[in-house]
Amino acid sequence: MKKLIVLLALVSIVGFALQAQTVKTTITKGVDLTKYETFTVVKGELMTPPDERLVSNETLFKSFKKTIIQEMELRGYKFVDSSAQLSVSYVAGAYNTTDGGAMGPLSQTPASNPSEMNQARSWSHESRQGMLVIDISDSSKKELWSATGNLTLDAGVELTRAVDGVIYKAFKKFPNKNKKKKK
Repeated sequence: MKKLIVLLALVSIVGFALQAQTVKTTITKGVDLTKYETFTVVKGELMTPPDERLVSNETLFKSFKKTIIQEMELRGYKFVDSSAQLSVSYVAGAYNTTDGGAMGPLSQTPASNPSEMNQARSWSHESRQGMLVIDISDSSKKELWSATGNLTLDAGVELTRAVDGVIYKAFKKFPNKNKKKKK
């Protein structure tokens, strides 16, 4: 019973973290990715200014590589260090955003005196947003597949787990060599 409660709590936490992410994938028309056998992971670029980084480029690469290898191998592709048919790389970054707006007169707040009756109220919210672009290209550097993920990096979000979540969501739409094609 205790294990079931822990499992349900873990699933709900992961589910909540994944809800704050959006992922869009694109594939080059006419390309059959299932014909490729091998892949490698190439160190990408971290676009966040060094003084604003929550993680080093090396830590991000290690996490990215580990998760990509797992996802690709689950789909029947083989990881090799060199002479691979496919190359997987990334561009990642984070930036601060501020949202704001006006709520109009009173804005659900009672006025304490007549001079406050026609004063507009406004609001603002600051947040940190992250972006991860995954590119898969062939040996001739032709882009075959890409995924762009956006996520909210609120306080308490572990960055490597958030990146893993984006990769997981993106690869749900990646061709699986292990599945039989319908005839």
